[in-house]
Amino acid sequence: MYHEITVWTRGIIMDKEARDVANSLAQAARRDGRRAIYISDYVDSPDRTNCLVRKYARISDTEIQDTLVYENPHPDILVLVEETLIKAVDYTRTTPPGEGVVVVNSKRDPAHLARFLPDLAKVRRLVVVDAVGDDPQRWLYKNLTGLGYDRLSTEGAAELAEVGGGISAPLLGATARATGCVTLESLEAVVADPAGARRGFEECRILEGEQLAEAVNAAAAKR
Repeated sequence: MYHEITVWTRGIIMDKEARDVANSLAQAARRDGRRAIYISDYVDSPDRTNCLVRKYARISDTEIQDTLVYENPHPDILVLVEETLIKAVDYTRTTPPGEGVVVVNSKRDPAHLARFLPDLAKVRRLVVVDAVGDDPQRWLYKNLTGLGYDRLSTEGAAELAEVGGGISAPLLGATARATGCVTLESLEAVVADPAGARRGFEECRILEGEQLAEAVNAAAAKR
């Protein structure tokens, strides 16, 4: 087994959440007895508010090669920390055909979001999870017009020192269920919000195979 995980986010305001996703997956994989690395951003510009930023993890049953290559050359797991990213960039451009699993933080119907996938031929599974829920402490993610507010540090982390809390926990649970790259048990052991991770695992909605293709075709027919 070998997975390349690329987490897409927005600079400053959601930088920590993406770090937590990649970091927690790597930690959980190690607990599962696999080899894993977590790589923060050395390519993008995380100090620019709202700019596109990536974080990376790699998980393998054998020794991981090219550990000093910062970007994932062929990511098969793509995590989008907020829903507008689904049409912001071609995040599957180097994903091998038919191998991509896309995990999106959104309340929307997966069939609605499927129409925005940049290349259906690259995606075998679309996973949607409402990582915000009704928690009033997560107000920031309900309205993108508020994303520019100062979050007390240049990476939005000062008020959220714990790893694997907030919206990252449900995203992690959904990723674990959809890909099997880590076990839920190991994930719950490393995150600050194990209940949130379990909620994401249990409540995520998945479209794959013919259902995914039908959703995209139905959307195209309405245009």
